[in-house]
Amino acid sequence: MCAHKRLKIFWLSALATLPFFMVSCLSDNEVVTDDHCYILSVSLGTMSFDVHMQDSLGKDTVVRRTYTGTNFPLTINQRDLTIENYDSLLYGTLLRSVKVEISYTGSKVFHRIKDDIDSTWTSYSSEDSLDLRKPIELLTVANDGLSSRCYTLKLNVHKQNGDSLYWKKADDAVPQLQNLNPHQALVVQGRLAVLGKEGNAVSFVERTTDGIWNTVPTNLPADADIQSVVKKGNALFVCTLSGNIYTTTDGKSWQKLNVPYVSGLMLAGATSDYLYALTHGVLFRCYENEQGGWVFQSEALDEGSSYLPSKDVKTLLMTQDNGNRRLVMVGNRTNENDKTSVVWNKMWNKDISESEAIWMFINQTDDNKCVLPQLENLNILQYDGKCLAFGGASVSGKGTNEAMDALYVSRDYGISWRKNEEWYLPKELKGIDGPVSSVVDDDNVIWIIANGQVWRGKLNRLSFLRQ
Repeated sequence: MCAHKRLKIFWLSALATLPFFMVSCLSDNEVVTDDHCYILSVSLGTMSFDVHMQDSLGKDTVVRRTYTGTNFPLTINQRDLTIENYDSLLYGTLLRSVKVEISYTGSKVFHRIKDDIDSTWTSYSSEDSLDLRKPIELLTVANDGLSSRCYTLKLNVHKQNGDSLYWKKADDAVPQLQNLNPHQALVVQGRLAVLGKEGNAVSFVERTTDGIWNTVPTNLPADADIQSVVKKGNALFVCTLSGNIYTTTDGKSWQKLNVPYVSGLMLAGATSDYLYALTHGVLFRCYENEQGGWVFQSEALDEGSSYLPSKDVKTLLMTQDNGNRRLVMVGNRTNENDKTSVVWNKMWNKDISESEAIWMFINQTDDNKCVLPQLENLNILQYDGKCLAFGGASVSGKGTNEAMDALYVSRDYGISWRKNEEWYLPKELKGIDGPVSSVVDDDNVIWIIANGQVWRGKLNRLSFLRQ
């Protein structure tokens, strides 16, 4: 039953001007005159929104798209007489003309702009569109013509584009970073850090929560392969040109592991159970035995080992929607005929263990035009369930890409790579010369270190809290 049992006198005069009958007929002879006047449900139809992106020439453009409004349910509070969506609509959603489906009890529903003295009541029809740029009032009138209930409908829209990467320069010309070459961005104990070389010295440079960079010398040897750093749990591992492997949990104090000598060893990736390493056309799965020694087990490949990468190697550990685990290994070969990077995958699940799974070579066929070019300082990241890649200019003789001119995205674990229309690198980094490294922290922030500059980027959607 309605909380407001009777209309006040000023409602009587207003209702007299509305073109409707105050009764609802079930048949020609039967008239219902109850005082029910509730809105039972409200749902949105197809919604439109504008996307700002860059075209193939780097020019800013706007594309209009649509999505299903029912994916954003509206909540009715019968006590406060309010209706709104707790999961905000997509950024850029157009609210001038929205189809709205309203289910109610009573004879009629009317609407008008809230808090607008010039706005008049209009009879609701599911065939019409509503202007929802401002909150509106929905007046339900009971069949008895004497009872009513007035709701406020308000739509919430994200103020930022959830599906776009937004970049900000966090630090400019950091002296402690400018002379490091090569270097590798890391997240150590929750903080952004960089491991790099200056001459023969290997330094660990850490950023405090106040944005201050502090340099700490390490005990790593001069032949440490900085770009081979991998993370396994809370520990970091790095190999040396002399075939040794060192580990640390704080980035500063490193301990040498008891590993067999393997010439040309290069760490490629890690899972919770194993390290993965490459050398002379062999891919190893490495683990520590009960005696504290390390075992190097050669991996099974579905293609010839000559297709394995030999430099710029990065491996991403990913979880598919169906629960399968997958390693995506990307890198370059020194083969002069290669124009693209090479990609390998390894997948396991409850039926096939990680130790049993076979590595699969992702063959780049002639009809696949969406390939990852060979780039200097190749960076590979896992982000939002996708593989991201970017880097310096094309390897000499391998293409015409300018340094940091594009962000490549793979949604199929490295099979195809596309320049994303909405995701792109900071324009200020285009053409930058020198080493580049990157990392994703626990808060889904992408950090890029380039020429002493520090950039941070984040997909806005990953900051939005769903209720």
